[in-house]
Amino acid sequence: MSHAPQPGRRAALALAPGLALAACTAPQVEQTAGYSGGRLPRPERIYVVDPGVAADDVKLDDGVRQRLAQMTSDQSLSQQRLAAGRQAAGGVAAEVTAKLQSFGLPAERVGRAPPPGAGRVVIVEGHLLSVDQGNQTRRNLIGFGRGRSSVTVEVQVYYRDGQAAPRLISSFEATAQSPMTPGALGTMGAGAVVGRVAEVAASNAILSNVSNARSADTGSEGRRIGDALGLRLGRIFAEQGWIPESAVH
Repeated sequence: MSHAPQPGRRAALALAPGLALAACTAPQVEQTAGYSGGRLPRPERIYVVDPGVAADDVKLDDGVRQRLAQMTSDQSLSQQRLAAGRQAAGGVAAEVTAKLQSFGLPAERVGRAPPPGAGRVVIVEGHLLSVDQGNQTRRNLIGFGRGRSSVTVEVQVYYRDGQAAPRLISSFEATAQSPMTPGALGTMGAGAVVGRVAEVAASNAILSNVSNARSADTGSEGRRIGDALGLRLGRIFAEQGWIPESAVH
């Protein structure tokens, strides 16, 4: 004999597709070049340089409210594009640095690479290929990929010993997009049935994911890229013997 789902379960089932979609939006990281030589001595410092940004590679939010805000801003559109790009670039560099530090590596975020002669160092640098703020209004109302924001970055990793020419250890191209969770219209039906404490408890975590997706910006996409890149770099540095493999998590 079949039984109707409990109220809390109905709410969870109604919102569960949003969680599945959100889980499918991990950053895509492709290694485009690698190092095939012998092991290199452990560097004294790892310098993570903020990726370069060009205003022409940034697309601002095209929602009506955001366009009005852009038109009334004291900054030119070019300055606004640079600001959005730097937000994404800063997110990449900050998260790569934090991830490498969590592995016990001597990583430091810097504005530019140090000059030759600074000892044995690794330099992580690159530039943003594209930044698209998407359309926050569509993300808020519709979701499911409508109005998605995205960031794509190209990164090179060099090993440099004193005045010697730098060696390319690896290069990557990485892309992150905002989650494909449902917008307000997609969750309204489920919200209508949430009338009991049990229902709220069942759907709290899912609603949190939806809220995070709606408020996503290119800075958060940059941070997700940085976290994924930092993990890939940690594995490469572990292969070099600079840290134990168990340190990479």
